[in-house]
Amino acid sequence: MTREPASGDTRSAGRGAVVLMVGTLASRLTGLLRNSLLNQLFDARVTDAFTVAWRVPNLFRELLAEGALSNSFVPVYARLRASGEEAHRLAGALLSVLLLVNGVLVLAATLAAPWIVQLLLGEAGSVDADLAVRLTRAVFPFLFAVSLSAWAMGILQAEERFFAPAWAPVAFNVVAVVGMVTLPGAAVPLAVAFALGGLAQFLVQIPTLSRAGLWPGVRVPWHPELAAVLLLMLPFAVTTSGRQVVNVVATRVLDALPVGSQTAWFNADLFLSLALGLFAVSPALAWYARLSRLAQEDPEAFGGTLLDGVRFIAFLSAPAGALLAALAEPATRVVFDWTSLLGRGLDAERIALTVAASGPIGWAVVPLGLQQLLSRAWYVRGRVRVPIIVAVGFLTVQGAAFLVLGPRLGVAGLAWGAVAAAWLQLAVMFTWTLRREGVGLAGAVGHLARVLLATLVGWLAASWGASWIVPADWWGWSLRLVVGGALGVAGYVAAAVALRLPELASVARRFTRRGED
Repeated sequence: MTREPASGDTRSAGRGAVVLMVGTLASRLTGLLRNSLLNQLFDARVTDAFTVAWRVPNLFRELLAEGALSNSFVPVYARLRASGEEAHRLAGALLSVLLLVNGVLVLAATLAAPWIVQLLLGEAGSVDADLAVRLTRAVFPFLFAVSLSAWAMGILQAEERFFAPAWAPVAFNVVAVVGMVTLPGAAVPLAVAFALGGLAQFLVQIPTLSRAGLWPGVRVPWHPELAAVLLLMLPFAVTTSGRQVVNVVATRVLDALPVGSQTAWFNADLFLSLALGLFAVSPALAWYARLSRLAQEDPEAFGGTLLDGVRFIAFLSAPAGALLAALAEPATRVVFDWTSLLGRGLDAERIALTVAASGPIGWAVVPLGLQQLLSRAWYVRGRVRVPIIVAVGFLTVQGAAFLVLGPRLGVAGLAWGAVAAAWLQLAVMFTWTLRREGVGLAGAVGHLARVLLATLVGWLAASWGASWIVPADWWGWSLRLVVGGALGVAGYVAAAVALRLPELASVARRFTRRGED
């Protein structure tokens, strides 16, 4: 089979990061619309139950989709790219395995839904468990679809073709939005719309795979290198399992809190995912593809490229987190309460709970963002023990913090617990990874300190600017968000210039270049 040459050979990781970031911005904005409608078209009883049900496929999503699968598949596939047929065989074998495994999981989850929901919620609390069971059965096929989508994304990212993977989630959001608008307030159709959205996310990538000659089809479910993929999945499986245990702990803690707490935590996580997806995950994926190649072709350039990625992600993610921390209330009201213009609006309890969770969680953006790349550096090198030990250790810390702070401080306690665990984990991973790669630790720490100082200036400017606007309605909150955001960005940029952060000029150059598909 012939295949057109990948254009990634002439692309920089920075340009790939920009392509991913633009697509991610579109997907996150449509995701905001999706979740905004979820809050405003459905009452708290439905949104809390759906949030619990939605967590069930996400328990496996990181393992069989965007997490373990993508991150373990990319470096192995990249190694086989030179012999195109072997890469095709591996991709086809993995597709067959995914079809088999996901088919079994969907059947098992449908039968075991009552037990799964009981595990998540424990004793009777604020969530309607019977409704959560019905929604779990309706939404779980999403896992099947998103696993296939992640498989396609893995191939395209390994080929450094970032456009389709970055924009595919937009299809998911559009289908989900259409379903919610068509049947507002209906719980089960809501879950079905999300499952169909996952299928759309996979289908829209098939034309790009076919045009590039990258579609392998279903093959015998085995390839010699499939063992390498599964081996690399082990650390992700361990850390993913740990994260899901923490999610179960969070769900149980939230179930003992007032109605709307599940939804509020979900909303705060949406803001966190927006910041991370745009300013950390997208650049990390671009650098990951490049580091996977350098590990084979130019090992001497590995450390310097890793440091460039760390600095780039820190520079972009720090102000995003600070703005979320400073502007949590106007952001919440603008995103989740715009139907107040039509006489509807979100109830005050869910607004207050979302603000309480979203403000603190902004301070987790930097450490979680940097870990997106630092952990991948170990996986590229085939050294999986360190990230496993560190991740499991600090997930334990985070779970303990949830149990201690959640009952005392509510959803804000969960947010502060996540922030503390994230910064502690970053301190360990940052030091360990850069020393291992022979990167100057003192210089890297000094650069990060300057970024954080500029971030503090931006946070103060955003908080001060927003305080001058006294909102009376949705338009007033929008003005407060715009003014605070503009002054926050201006303060950060001014401080970056004063502190001579080189990434400012670098980012400006990259965003003025034209991205390529």
